[in-house]
Amino acid sequence: MKATFKQLRDAFWADPPTLPAGLALERREPIVVTRSGRGGTAIYDLIDLNTPTGRVLLVAAYQERLLAGQVDRLKERLSALAVQRRLKHDAEGLRPTPDAAPTIITDVAKPSVIEACRRSGVAVVDRRGTIIVSVPPLFVHVVGKGHVERPWRGRLFSGKASRIVRFLLTAMAPESPPVPRSTRLVANACELSYVYAYGVLTKLEREGFVERPSPHGGFRLKNPLGLLKAWISSGEEAACEAQGFYCPATSRQAMVAAAKKLKDATDNVPLFTLASALDPDEIHVTALPHAVYWTGELNSVVHAFGLKRTTPHNFRVLLPDPLLWTTAGGLLQKDSIRPDPVDTDVFRRVALPQLIVDFAASQGRGREQAEFLLGIYAKNLPYSDDEP
Repeated sequence: MKATFKQLRDAFWADPPTLPAGLALERREPIVVTRSGRGGTAIYDLIDLNTPTGRVLLVAAYQERLLAGQVDRLKERLSALAVQRRLKHDAEGLRPTPDAAPTIITDVAKPSVIEACRRSGVAVVDRRGTIIVSVPPLFVHVVGKGHVERPWRGRLFSGKASRIVRFLLTAMAPESPPVPRSTRLVANACELSYVYAYGVLTKLEREGFVERPSPHGGFRLKNPLGLLKAWISSGEEAACEAQGFYCPATSRQAMVAAAKKLKDATDNVPLFTLASALDPDEIHVTALPHAVYWTGELNSVVHAFGLKRTTPHNFRVLLPDPLLWTTAGGLLQKDSIRPDPVDTDVFRRVALPQLIVDFAASQGRGREQAEFLLGIYAKNLPYSDDEP
């Protein structure tokens, strides 16, 4: 069984499926089995299936995303458990009881799985309300039609999922009052599929960062500061690679001049972060590194900024994750880039949430600078009764 069997087990009994009248599942007792490998233990359950004509004992394993090819292997384990249980009863002098019927509980039982269980003589139950049991003279065959929401298990703060996080923290956080956005709108804004965006949003909802007025309503940002802090704690970075250099001139004027030179040479401009992206009133500590996100040839940046491969390294060239080099919730999101008031064509800076995360991931006193900027970000958020 996958390590996620515990989540499936908890979810199944927290919200049991709706079964036809006269049928009911009642958990009797767990069976904890020691096993080798990761986790060390597996948990099975003895379950009573109550029917209008009697009670049937099941021994159940939990398997998320069950495949037909896994049925026989699980049946072997369950059959062995049933035999061990009978032998223990005999050794203790207890009244003989029929062996428990091997049963697999899953989230959604596909037709191929149902057929595999039928051939192998295994009962199957799923969260949609499917229950198929054949223990002569009892035969139950119900294919459930209920909806099961499979939780999204990806990483919120990297890759495509982080586009939604940026969109929330830059486009939605300043709103007062918070405006619900449909999944379709968020998906389109971040150039993601509806299904993927819904999975990310519902995970954010479970963790208390967004909320919905109703199950069919749009999502609104509930806890932007908590979401940003969680992003920082994740340690996820937008850069795939970082190259360290010494830059002889790091004033704002020097940065702008270098960006202009780079634009003339490549018809492209860098995206500034770290110390290069700070306004004068945002500087809290000294000796902070400067950095740019750049996707072009490294030599062009080296030449434009006069970089040298000597220490101390006070300048970094960051190679961004290609999935994030986009205006659709990525580093280049139009609502988030902070242009220079004068040199708007060449001096682009990351949004404040991204800048905070970049500083938090940097060495030296970057974490201290990140905490200071976090205070600025929090101060600019609208008041909300939902903030912790």
